[in-house]
Amino acid sequence: MQTRRSVLFIGRFQPFHKGHEKILSHLLKRYFRVTLAIGSAQKRRTKDNPFSARERKEMIMRVVRMHKGWTSRIRFAYLADHRSNAVWVRILRARFSPSHFVIAAANPLVRRLCKKTGYTLDPSPLFKRAEWEGKTIRAKARAGRPIRSLLSSALRVWMQEKGKKIIRESG
Repeated sequence: MQTRRSVLFIGRFQPFHKGHEKILSHLLKRYFRVTLAIGSAQKRRTKDNPFSARERKEMIMRVVRMHKGWTSRIRFAYLADHRSNAVWVRILRARFSPSHFVIAAANPLVRRLCKKTGYTLDPSPLFKRAEWEGKTIRAKARAGRPIRSLLSSALRVWMQEKGKKIIRESG
């Protein structure tokens, strides 16, 4: 486990799915502290961003509480989008110093911007990316197809009651 730095796990988490949970588990084996940076924090109720930042944090916390020892090692942050990549990176660096944080992100643009500006990138693998990708899950939910197998058991009831409705209304 690396204790020198924390890891900043950047994602939109629309919704928080099994792939995110696997990556989070992997990161917690490598780092003492994980900060989940909820990206596109200002967006909600759109096709690509159906959930609000608050709803995404709620989803993540439902999963985190299922795992012993995770709650005390996880922090949250919100990252808004900006028209300028340079402004986004400047804000990121001001909040999360490259000397203290390693970056974990699947988004190729985020990885490129962070690497270019001095961050170390975590090499964590993506798990079942084609199956567990948020875009795929949202499309299935909008079409009324089952998504239960793609989500943690902690989210299944929540998604049945609230999440699938939000995704359909946003699509």
